[in-house]
Amino acid sequence: MERDYSIDFLKFFAIFAVVCIHTGTVSGVHIGNIDGDQLDFLIDITARFAVPFFFVTSGYLFIRKLKQLENKNDQEVTSKQNHYFYKYTTKLIKLWAVWFIFYFLFDLLIKYVETEKTSASLISMVKEHITSIFTWDLFYYGAGQNQYHLWFLLALIWSVVILFVAYKTNMLKIFLLIGLGLNILGMFGQSYSFIYDMSWNTRDALFFGMFYMLLGGFMGSYISKVKNLAKRVPTTVFIGVSLLFVFLQIGEAYLTVQVAGGKEQNFFLSTIPLTILLFMLIMKHNQVGKNTIVSKIGANSVGIYVTHVFVMETLRILMNRMGLELVMETLAWKLAFTPTVFILAYLFYIGVQKMKDLDTLKEILLRRKVPVPKRNLLINTNEKKS
Repeated sequence: MERDYSIDFLKFFAIFAVVCIHTGTVSGVHIGNIDGDQLDFLIDITARFAVPFFFVTSGYLFIRKLKQLENKNDQEVTSKQNHYFYKYTTKLIKLWAVWFIFYFLFDLLIKYVETEKTSASLISMVKEHITSIFTWDLFYYGAGQNQYHLWFLLALIWSVVILFVAYKTNMLKIFLLIGLGLNILGMFGQSYSFIYDMSWNTRDALFFGMFYMLLGGFMGSYISKVKNLAKRVPTTVFIGVSLLFVFLQIGEAYLTVQVAGGKEQNFFLSTIPLTILLFMLIMKHNQVGKNTIVSKIGANSVGIYVTHVFVMETLRILMNRMGLELVMETLAWKLAFTPTVFILAYLFYIGVQKMKDLDTLKEILLRRKVPVPKRNLLINTNEKKS
């Protein structure tokens, strides 16, 4: 299967967009006559292509792999596809579980520092912390506090299960239409809540992740037709129309959220064609970003996603502890904060991966009773990762 380097290239900008959403970028400051909150609103809405793009990409690559297994023309296609599905979902579940525990302990540590150091206070704090997180919602919506962003991994797990069922039952098109309907319905739990306010959170697998996952799977299933169609459309048209839908998304958000009073702003009607256009554009130019640092970082987007909230909150806590609250309100800090979080999150995740690789290599060598010279081991590890 030919590697689409442009996917990793766009992942870089998508994950940076996610970090922009969570850091607040320039919220709370004023730049001349420009209200920072309004500018941050524009950045936030523009960045809303990111999560749908990640769902589409996941669905596309998942189905491409299943299709690749079919090309082996043997009698074990079903078994191999089932094994890949099991391996894929198990990896996602482990990823979520590890980072769930990480943020559970991180939040617990923060509360410990802030709690009076008496037995009664500490016991009460731990009980409250556990009961507030371990609810039935945890396994579908995720938990709040500093692990709120892990909802995406849970939605991805549930969505890939639905996509696999749709593909194996040859009902991908039907599921996609159902997903589209649910996505539109889910907007009444988002910015269109001013028309009818749904009583539950629709930023989930059923109303959000499933449709975009199925959309990516659909394009992966009909990749030749998608690429042929993309090649017939001039690149300038793709860029121009994509920019048009960016402005339409901003206008839609302004009218539904700021004017009409919609309660959430996670996805919109205009997000659908915008995501399709962006994905078709990178399918047309699938070698963009090959061997670049941008694509290398983009390939680690999931690592930046799971770690950036930890980095962001740690920096804020440290600044508060040092009495630098006023510095955090300055324009210079606001402009530097987002890229700093992005870079540190990437470096932190790469560091974690290198530590994992080092421990794994040590374990293998010790099993074989091979001496482990520390200096050479580090050199080999770096060569492996480069």
